[in-house]
Amino acid sequence: MIQNISQLLVASYLTIVSLSPACAEGEGRISLRFLAFPQTAEPEPVELVVGENGKTIFVDTPGHEISKTYDVPAMTNIVVGKTGEDSEGKPSFQAYGSANAIAAREQIIVLIRKGEANSDGFVVLPQDGNLEHFTGASYLFINASSYSIAGTIGNQQLKLESGKRVMLKPKADFEGGVCQVTFSYLRSDKWKMFYDTRWPANDKIRNLVFFYQNPKNGRIGISPITDIVIRREDRSKTEE
Repeated sequence: MIQNISQLLVASYLTIVSLSPACAEGEGRISLRFLAFPQTAEPEPVELVVGENGKTIFVDTPGHEISKTYDVPAMTNIVVGKTGEDSEGKPSFQAYGSANAIAAREQIIVLIRKGEANSDGFVVLPQDGNLEHFTGASYLFINASSYSIAGTIGNQQLKLESGKRVMLKPKADFEGGVCQVTFSYLRSDKWKMFYDTRWPANDKIRNLVFFYQNPKNGRIGISPITDIVIRREDRSKTEE
């Protein structure tokens, strides 16, 4: 079951990617940031292969925020794992997950956990990380599950097929700048609600929302990542 769900996730998620000719594979350098779902209380870092000679660096795997940026050489494959020792005591790298790289200079690498420990493996999902047009009060929804998602957020309706993404900028439908939020997923030709809450519509923050499927049990999950927007004029003041 885990293998089937993993294959569905990879196959559907790769359709999200909008390839950019500005970064051909194997040329120059790229910037990577990481997220890992489901979220754990104390996420352990993993090693990222960054060279043909097997060189690795440690990268963080947070679930409540996007990791810091790692500037690395452009690569054809994104491979994460851990270096240990073989039976002869020599260094040996164990891959926890891999995926074909995408042609984007900035990438968000989503790691879907197959179990509680990193050694249980990951489904690796590269995402174009250029969020230049992702402004305050916006919600960027990314469906990395194998289900169709539908729902409402404030005055906006959402319908998102597996492997797709959409950006919405809803208006609050409650006092205090708050939006009513409900989401359902389609299973066996029936819509089943799985999320019902309220989120803010605030131009000082933007929200990256992932729908994902836990490969361990097949359950659908949602993870909103909030990012504080620094206005250009405010940034200028801090740089003075």
